[in-house]
Amino acid sequence: MRIAVTGATGVLGQQAVEALVAAGHEVTGVTRRERGLPIVEGRGAHGVIADVFSASDLERTFRGHDVVINTLAKIPTGMGALRPFAWREDDRLHLEASAAIATAAARAGVGKLIQESSMFMYPDNGSKWISEDHPLAVKNQAFKPRVREMRAAVDFAENGRSAVILRLGQLYGRDPGTTYALRKTREGEAVLLGKPSDYLTLVHHIDAGRAFLAALGARSGFYNVGGEPITRARWAKDLGREARAGMDAKFFPAATQAVLPAKMDVQRRSLRVSSIRFMRETGWRPTIGPSSLGWSRI
Repeated sequence: MRIAVTGATGVLGQQAVEALVAAGHEVTGVTRRERGLPIVEGRGAHGVIADVFSASDLERTFRGHDVVINTLAKIPTGMGALRPFAWREDDRLHLEASAAIATAAARAGVGKLIQESSMFMYPDNGSKWISEDHPLAVKNQAFKPRVREMRAAVDFAENGRSAVILRLGQLYGRDPGTTYALRKTREGEAVLLGKPSDYLTLVHHIDAGRAFLAALGARSGFYNVGGEPITRARWAKDLGREARAGMDAKFFPAATQAVLPAKMDVQRRSLRVSSIRFMRETGWRPTIGPSSLGWSRI
């Protein structure tokens, strides 16, 4: 198949491109800047520069493709996420670019859209399991871009087209956020939100890339994509071991967590999320776990 990937120079995009190329697909990697072309082409795809906020520009790019995969995101890392306007670019990508991508794909005659999304839209559910049928908690204004993105993908799935929305777990591996957390853990600084007894559902960046390939065979719908949920206490041990810090990663004090902005506060939610539906639908399985030594260097 001919497949276009937006956000092709990001961590998720690069892994998706590599997985698709390895499976024999003809891949176009969309980048916003010329310096992104060598990154895309280094993964085996054909690089194209396009304005991801322009539906007309994207329509020309998508013509002749069977599938469009949108992995666009710009997540601020570390304490930088607390700065004013730190999330402005990420918000704009989800609010405006994702809508332009869905519109352009429909106009270009693309049959399938695969959209990256997030498990953080689920409410805190303690130790109870969460499936795709669980109601979302997105009334907070911070979720407006993600809700707009989701609606754009749902609207795409008309007139015989299909849309697959992947709610990914917390990414870890060689992404900037995890690299920052490992460095701070080595330095003995706090990096974790929530409580030790809370759950989180992780997905390694390589497995996330494979999920986009697997989603080619999925029917329209929402799917959770993550590994076996673990407690944050367990994640603290895994981070400490991977960082070779000689101690577990530390949690931020409760007083600090109580005054976090909305964008960060949602990351305190206890999310024990099941990915069984996606596994049964596609045969995808996570291959790298947080207890696998060396996961940050793969």
